[in-house]
Formats: sequence, C-alpha cells, structure tokens
Amino acid sequence: MRGLYFAAAAMMAGVSSVFALLAELEHRYALGPGSLGWIAGTAFLAALCVQLTLARYADRGYGMLLLRVGLGLSVVGLLWFAAATELWQFIVARAMLGASVGIVVPAARRAIVVTAGVDLGRRLGTFYAAYLSGFVFGPPLAGLLTTIADVRLPFVVLGLVVALSATSLRGLRVDEPLGEEESEQPRSGVLRRLLRSRTMIAALLVVMAFRYSVGAFEPMWAVFFDELGASTMLITISMTLFALPMLVVARWAGGVTDRNGARFVSMSAAAITAPAMMSYGVIGVIWIIILISILHGIMEALLNPGSQVAIAEAAPKRDTASAQGLAEAAGSVAAGVGAFAAAPSLAAWGAEWAWAAAGAVMALLLAISYVLDPPRHKRTKAAASAS
Repeated sequence: MRGLYFAAAAMMAGVSSVFALLAELEHRYALGPGSLGWIAGTAFLAALCVQLTLARYADRGYGMLLLRVGLGLSVVGLLWFAAATELWQFIVARAMLGASVGIVVPAARRAIVVTAGVDLGRRLGTFYAAYLSGFVFGPPLAGLLTTIADVRLPFVVLGLVVALSATSLRGLRVDEPLGEEESEQPRSGVLRRLLRSRTMIAALLVVMAFRYSVGAFEPMWAVFFDELGASTMLITISMTLFALPMLVVARWAGGVTDRNGARFVSMSAAAITAPAMMSYGVIGVIWIIILISILHGIMEALLNPGSQVAIAEAAPKRDTASAQGLAEAAGSVAAGVGAFAAAPSLAAWGAEWAWAAAGAVMALLLAISYVLDPPRHKRTKAAASAS
C-alpha cells in the first residue's frame, strides 16, 4: 500500500498548490476578479460528476485502470497549468485536477477495504494521513519553487512527481475478486440499491455533516480572524495548527475506529465537533479559539476514517467503490452548500450567529443519522449479537 499512499500524497500536493498560487496566477495573467471562482467551481463539478458515474467501475474490475487514468489526468492538469495563459485553459486544467481526485479516491479506498481485514480503520487512517500530508505541505513547496523561478515551476515539478508516483502502484491488488454470491447480484441500479438502506443513509449523513463543517470553515476562518485583529502570519499559523494534529493522529484515529466501532467513533467525534464550531463566534480570545480548533482538528481526524469505515460496513462488498464514490459526492455537495452559505451568513449576521448556524446544521444532520441508526460501542454491539 505504500505506493498508493505516495500517489495520494503527490496528487494532493499538486491540487493544493493551485490554492496557494491562484492569487499569483491572477496577477501574472491579469485574470478577472470572478475568474478564480470559475476555476475553483469547475473542480468541484468535475469531481462530483466522476464520483457519481465512474466510481462504480472500480467494483467491476477496472480499479487499476481508474487509478492510472486519475493520476494521468492529474499530470496533464498540472502541466497544463504550467503552460496555460488564458482563463479557459486554467478552467479546463483545474477540471482535470478535480476529476483526478474524484476518480482516484474511491478506487484507492476500495483497494484498502478489500485487502485490510480487521485493520481497515488503521489502513484508511494512514491513507488519510498521506492524502492530508500532500494537502498540508504542497502549498509551502509550491511557494518555495515560485520564489526560485516563477509560478510555472511548481506545476512542472509536481506534475513530474505525480507521474513518478504512478510507477509505484505495481503489485497493488486493486481488483481483488469478490465472493461468488455477491458477483451474482445485478450491477445496474447500484446507487438506488445503496440508498434503500437506512444504515447507508445514516452513514452518509455523518459524512455530509463532517464535510459541511469543512465547507463552512474554509471561507469564514480567515475573515473571522481578521475581524479579531489577527495578522496574516497568525492566520496562516492557526491553519497549520488546525491541520497538523490531523496529520499526526490520523493513523491512531484509524486504530481507535477498529477497536471501538466506526459508527460509535464517527458519531462521538462529530458530536464534539458541532459545539466546538458553535463556540468560535462566542469566544473573543484568539489563542483560546486556536486551542479549541486543535481539538476540532483531532475530532475531524477521528471522523474521517470512522465515517469511511461506516460507509464500507453499510455497503455490500461488491459495491465498495460505488459506496465510497456516493459518499464523496454527498460530501462534495454538503461542502459546497456549507461554503456558499457561510460567507453570506458571516456578512449578514456576524461571527456569533454564522458559526452557531454552521454548528446547528451539523447537529441536525447528526440527529437524523442517530434516529436512523443509533450507534453502539463495538463491545456492546458484539455482546448484543452474542446474546
């Protein structure tokens, strides 16, 4: 699996470098004020489309092909960013990067689910740590390479790194055969089949609550800190302090999921995250807010593998990639709604009510999930089954 982890980290380093260099691209190529929204929005749409349409083919024996196509799209998108000079070219290149993530992640998770055995949470936690490491360290690397030459160099270097990572996938068992009884089930209507399960819907709602909070967090955090009088450097440090604990504890978080049960861990972590978000607008001391955000980040590290394992457990094994793609698509929609709602809420109501609203939406989704499938600790569940 190390090759898969390396490929995920390299791909996300390339994707996150775009976030760090958008302002530089805007200045260099005189892009209009609304152009950055088009570039970012296209990636979201491309990822959503491939998650709903292509993820299922990883369950049908094309997992390795999807991984190679996804990484190939990432390479082409990054190199196109280096060569692009006009807005439409940047939009197409960004769509390729968004599609690459939407193709690679479900296929990669399927490979982990069908080979991990009892170590599933830890394996998914390690994958998340690799994925997150690329996202955390990609922007500073891109900034360093930009100072060495210009804004095109990071895209060339990271494109070559992603191409190199594709060679590390040899020997990966992505297309592991499934049980005979599962292979006899019809392949059509997979999304409808998954959505008929109360357990699946409950697991999806946790993913949506988690991703809604991420979507709301992104546009509000820097503006909120700026209103509190924080410098740009302090805002950057606060983001790093939020993300780094997630990277450090991700593998441990997967082990916690294995020992205590996916539904129990993901719901418990989400139940702590919601009031943490509500508290940001009430507290006026920056360093206390940062300390709470570190706890928030650790809870999200528990939420990520826990929610993914819950999705895997709610789906038939033959529909593993389809279920992960459905979860990613639902999460993408929730994150988009959270992002679009957060900024107007902050402007109209102020920080206290905007953060409270974001936490309240998260709490509502979790409450519905609880009603559909009340979580139980793994030991309690095992005892009940034995009884």
